[in-house]
Amino acid sequence: MAEFKYLKIVDEVIRAIELGIFSDRAGSNKLESVRRYAKEKGVGVSTVTQAYMELEKLGWIYSEPKRGYFVVSKKSAKQPDYGHSINRVHAQLELANAVQYSFNDPDIIPLSCTAPSTVIDQELLLNRLHKQVLKLRPYKLIMQDPIEGLPELRYEICRHLLRSGQVFYQDQLLVTNGRQEGLLLALTAAKAIGKPLAIESPASFFFQAILKQFNADVIEVPMQEEYADELALLTRAYKQQRFDTYLVNPNFADPTGRVLSIADKQALIAWAIEHDVTLIEYDRGELYFGRSRPVTIASLAADANNCRVISIADFYDTISPSISLGYLLCVNTFSQCQFAKQTVAEEPSIALQHMVANLLANGEYQTLLGKLRAQMKLNYQKTKSLILPVLSPSIYISEPTGGPCIWFKLPDGYSSEELWERVIRDKLSIAPGAMFSFSGAFDSYFRITFALPWNHKMELAMTRLAEIINEYTEGK
Repeated sequence: MAEFKYLKIVDEVIRAIELGIFSDRAGSNKLESVRRYAKEKGVGVSTVTQAYMELEKLGWIYSEPKRGYFVVSKKSAKQPDYGHSINRVHAQLELANAVQYSFNDPDIIPLSCTAPSTVIDQELLLNRLHKQVLKLRPYKLIMQDPIEGLPELRYEICRHLLRSGQVFYQDQLLVTNGRQEGLLLALTAAKAIGKPLAIESPASFFFQAILKQFNADVIEVPMQEEYADELALLTRAYKQQRFDTYLVNPNFADPTGRVLSIADKQALIAWAIEHDVTLIEYDRGELYFGRSRPVTIASLAADANNCRVISIADFYDTISPSISLGYLLCVNTFSQCQFAKQTVAEEPSIALQHMVANLLANGEYQTLLGKLRAQMKLNYQKTKSLILPVLSPSIYISEPTGGPCIWFKLPDGYSSEELWERVIRDKLSIAPGAMFSFSGAFDSYFRITFALPWNHKMELAMTRLAEIINEYTEGK
């Protein structure tokens, strides 16, 4: 019971810090004394002491003799400025091969790629589910497999989404072979292939990898601190060159980690209705650290009869990279997506569909998600505790509330591609900012992931990365 109490205090203080209750801007970054906190909460002094020691170890607070405990200040209060120019580019097939090869090099710690589901080992669970499904004879010849996906799986996905207040029906959901096929189907259904389309920038590398294959004309709209300013840029872009489709990453956007508020999502829906634009969203909302899952744009648009939204989700992030299974949430786009699936896609594995349906039905998926989110949050806190004490205050570091990545900004005049060349010599890899823009922008930015299996090598890698960044910025 004592352990539960101290962990509860740790969680409580972290939430207060994230809400800005303890910060320089709030007037004081000093925590209450151990004795006073213990008295207010009705717990023992030793319990609070243990909680404060854990918070200090994780890098959230620091102590000063005879003065008390203080919240670690942010390295930079200034938010990133992604610019105000709208870039129009022809998306040629020039992938960052030098970075990508490091994904599969066993000697390199791939801090450049994300695989959230690998932070916990699910092999035993997946093997057990597969054995159970074999009894259903999933490989027997059935010519009438539903195009939409197994009804049992679609029902369980809808039931799962309802936990976060998102109401969808089976006739709004299509099962896919994962996020890549999902994006292909969405682009086909929206008739966007070969036509100009808009995308928020920095853009998910996953978006880019698909779009570049089709040589699409892309209009990059840079993220803004105030979403109203971003919508104004979007309007300006639309007036300069009309487009019918806009791609967004609203929840834990890769690479920045941004989450749009409900008000911002509703404003985007209103904008899409006014300009008759189809919204395609890639939702990573399941990767939240807090208590409430950010909802999809699709769920907010479900009652808007004249808004078209296609939401892409999959189980790559949450169950295993080996699970090629996902789904589309189709708001006023179901028949188009269904036709696209029938004509350009293969049917997802029946065995995998049964496995995931069983996982959802018996409650194990919810348990798995709880463990995954807790471990990801712990990985993030460990990463901060290793990097922040070493890193120069001139480096901006994002503070994500979920998702698998941290976004860095080097001082002006420094290049993340040059930094990558230094980092790779130490058998580490980062993702330079140019990877997240069709026009090669954001050279002073880079991204790393903490969503990998955590071990001593990861700890050494994080510390060494901070040292290399300092060596680069101080020695130039």
